[in-house]
Amino acid sequence: MDIGNAVRAIRKERGMTQKKLAERSGLSANALCSIEKNVSFPSKETVKRICEALDIPVSYLLFFSISDEDIPAEKLSIFQGLKNPIRDILLKK
Repeated sequence: MDIGNAVRAIRKERGMTQKKLAERSGLSANALCSIEKNVSFPSKETVKRICEALDIPVSYLLFFSISDEDIPAEKLSIFQGLKNPIRDILLKK
């Protein structure tokens, strides 16, 4: 699971700077930077605040956090084939 890269990718998809996301979610820029670099793991409350600031449900962030290592080998090709189409649908506004 890779929440930091998921936060960064969605933030960039939304055209938002780290500073702006930190402000909107009530975090310090350093705290958000640590999360995006996977130096620290956010609490459930912090995840909720980040998702509210990004205007996405928590479930979306969790989906984007799934890495190939999290998927059983026999299902990996299916996951890889579906991940980008699902991502595009979920992030479409």
